[in-house]
Amino acid sequence: MNPRVLALALGLSWGCGATEPTAAEGLPALRVAVDLDDDPRVVEVELVAEVASVELLPGQPTEVWAYRDVNAPDDDATIPGPRIEASLGDTLVVHLRNELPEATTLHWHGLRLPQAMDGNPDDGVLAPGESTTVRFELRDPGLHWYHSHHGADLQTERGLQGTLLVREPAAPIAVDRDRVLVLDDIALDDDGTLRLEPSQDDIMLGRRSGQVLVNGAPPSTARARRGAWERWRVVNSANGRFFALALPQQPLRVIGWDGGPVAQPYDVDVLVIAPGERYDLLVRMPEHDELVLRSEAVPRGGGAADPAVELLRLQLHGAVVRAAAPRLPAVVVSPLPVDDATAVRRLELEHRTGNGKGAVFTIDGQRWPLAPALHVEQGALEVLELVNLSPHEHPFHLHGMRFQVLDRDGVTPPSAGWKDTVTVSPGGTTRLAVRYDALGMWMLHCSIPEHAERGMMRDLHVMAAPPPGPMRGEEGGA
Repeated sequence: MNPRVLALALGLSWGCGATEPTAAEGLPALRVAVDLDDDPRVVEVELVAEVASVELLPGQPTEVWAYRDVNAPDDDATIPGPRIEASLGDTLVVHLRNELPEATTLHWHGLRLPQAMDGNPDDGVLAPGESTTVRFELRDPGLHWYHSHHGADLQTERGLQGTLLVREPAAPIAVDRDRVLVLDDIALDDDGTLRLEPSQDDIMLGRRSGQVLVNGAPPSTARARRGAWERWRVVNSANGRFFALALPQQPLRVIGWDGGPVAQPYDVDVLVIAPGERYDLLVRMPEHDELVLRSEAVPRGGGAADPAVELLRLQLHGAVVRAAAPRLPAVVVSPLPVDDATAVRRLELEHRTGNGKGAVFTIDGQRWPLAPALHVEQGALEVLELVNLSPHEHPFHLHGMRFQVLDRDGVTPPSAGWKDTVTVSPGGTTRLAVRYDALGMWMLHCSIPEHAERGMMRDLHVMAAPPPGPMRGEEGGA
């Protein structure tokens, strides 16, 4: 029997280093997908997207759309979906069957992969009753996530999302716990039904609600050892809510971003995480009895805010562990060679209302799917200058490629590293360096799906050779 299947059947945690907490501690454990392949360098899983009933709140069943691991001993669908675990350089094979009443896609947020595997809404749509298989090499370490990209504002909110953990090839960082925290929120009516009809605020800011979820359940209590070091891998899978992580009287040490480890770890008192972003953290447990992880209030422009909320309460036990900070492997992030001669592509993000049609969100005044594609040459290096002309944040996401943030509103990042999602502040400018990688028709968009689905999305065509002249929809074109 495949050792990963055996480990799951015996209730063990698979993977190098320390384990996650169990569900008995209060914080739900994320179910690890069963690996069907005996080859240690191939991870093969089988998922179904289906209508299911889950308890997002205790004792209150809710009908959702969710992913189910066909081969799990308890094969109920879950929110978040099964966590896929693999190592850098492994081949990932995922079989997906669509048993939903409408079409869907399977998008791999944050991964460099062949364009045909991306699951974008242009050409990755899977009709009801259809199945597909994706197969690609894992090139980027860290915590990533998968989700629907077809009517994503509704399908992701209904529950079609899960995580992919790609471990580094080096020895694991010596920590007492290695936790994955999936941060989300949900709006439910009194009978437990998902509230899907968006308000005007939902459209302007992305769907947000007062009910926060951590690993698919309301904020809860877990256990940790006094004085120990833990590794927290965090993803914000909410449609619109921003989280601002903070601990009482101690910093969070950031050791990784969306695309893997950063060159120079750094400490922050408050860490703002936009929808779609991921962060890798080291946290020292205090020597007293309790530690509370909170999200502070996040101003959202126009007088709106995402309110403060408690996310996780850790009950500390045992004798004090007086270990030194874990040794981290050396990380080299070579800067992309941007200079004064590097081409700059300016993209303006804005929205407009009126005509009885609600809000329309645009890039350079044009909305998807009516906007023509942007055309770039494979291997070309550009600076993307993102200018936000609207009064609200727009987290910007690039499919199939990663980038380096040069500055946000003139401020350089605290470390070198790779990102695939970054926030452009209201009225602000964010500059990115990107080298266009794989050929094909990719996408760039706001990672708040209410904005992307209402137009703030563009196709990005990476071509083997430059176009013969100005293309329609670009500067100098018709």
